[in-house]
Amino acid sequence: MATTTGSKVHPWYKATHAWQVVDVVRLKQSIRYRDGKQGNVSYDPRIMLLENETKCKVLWFTYWLATDKSKGKLKWGQGSPMLEENALLELMRQAIKSGFFSQDFLKGLANELRDH
Repeated sequence: MATTTGSKVHPWYKATHAWQVVDVVRLKQSIRYRDGKQGNVSYDPRIMLLENETKCKVLWFTYWLATDKSKGKLKWGQGSPMLEENALLELMRQAIKSGFFSQDFLKGLANELRDH
């Protein structure tokens, strides 16, 4: 599955199965660790901004894995990514800089942060 800007992807949401990738943000460096069964693991979470033909825009949180067992080949994760706070913050910063969010969303987020 391609995850580059302009690619077509096919997750189901709101009865729509055809989405165009508007943009993708990912960590500057994938999360790497050693697993007893999989060997060396590279975990690459991403946020994708998708748009369908009716101009509905959604965020798709995905991840890719490469392991010694996959011979280093990246494979798409089949569920939601699990993220530590610092990884989520880095992805959110990049998404904000890339224009993923409306001004209304960003103002609401700023208000929540200011109130807590």
